[in-house]
Amino acid sequence: MKYGNWTLGQTEALLNLLGGEDEALAVLRGEKTLRIEAPEIKLFNKNGRRIPSKGLQNAVCDPDKDFRLIQPEFKTMGDYTQRLIRFLQMFPGPMSVAEFEGKTKKLVSELESNKLLVNLLNGVYLPIILPQIEAKNFDYGTILENMFLSAVKKAYEAQFPGRNFYNYCKGELANRVSIVEGSRYEILVERMKQGIVYALYFPNPLQGFSVLASREQMAVLPESLILGGGIDASTAMVMYPDILARDFKTSGYDLSALLWQSSDRSLYFRAYDDGLSFDDGADLGDAYDDYSSGLLFLGSA
Repeated sequence: MKYGNWTLGQTEALLNLLGGEDEALAVLRGEKTLRIEAPEIKLFNKNGRRIPSKGLQNAVCDPDKDFRLIQPEFKTMGDYTQRLIRFLQMFPGPMSVAEFEGKTKKLVSELESNKLLVNLLNGVYLPIILPQIEAKNFDYGTILENMFLSAVKKAYEAQFPGRNFYNYCKGELANRVSIVEGSRYEILVERMKQGIVYALYFPNPLQGFSVLASREQMAVLPESLILGGGIDASTAMVMYPDILARDFKTSGYDLSALLWQSSDRSLYFRAYDDGLSFDDGADLGDAYDDYSSGLLFLGSA
């Protein structure tokens, strides 16, 4: 018998998938046709969280649902206006609300038409504007501290009077921060050197992934996604401190695209009820249910 290794259970299961015995016989008689297709691959679940890929070598745990973010509304021009104002208070770059809204809707539309990535929109997503940066003598750590973290401090403390922003790496970032190979973060940096960049920032689609797992799974994610680092997270914090740093029950944000000082250290943001901290961490292989790396979508050029 050609298919002698088939069990009775497997035969029954296949008949059930075909719709039963009558349907299977109709196929054999040529009365109906059968088309076999590969199943649709899903990269993100119904909540916008990355589905861990098979064979992932580094630690992942289930997210703690008590640590959550709230999606801001983008229904009116006023919704875009308040976020643009926050940006312009900290960074140069003349632009219109209509442009910000138009660029955002284009990015959202691109994701909606992408079957692999559309579920990302079921999670929290934040339209952000990334300012142009100097291309000459660029040093990531220097610009992160002098331009972006200083803006985070002003924006956060203005949003929450009485709270403080603490940079525990102050004075230790210049010439000590580098981009992780395979993170694709250099794409963002190069585009920012050329001009203003519009993007969708996803702050917690990798909640429960260790830093190393976040980096590892980039090899199987579409090239249109960039692993989050410090510039994008800082800009998002400037524009959305009420969302990202509401209180302790917001997730921590691993800046997994970055190395600090050595290959076994990275950086992160963590909000508390009375403050926001920027610090370094060394347990890159440990998975925490209340921390997440970010993902960035720039769309087509």
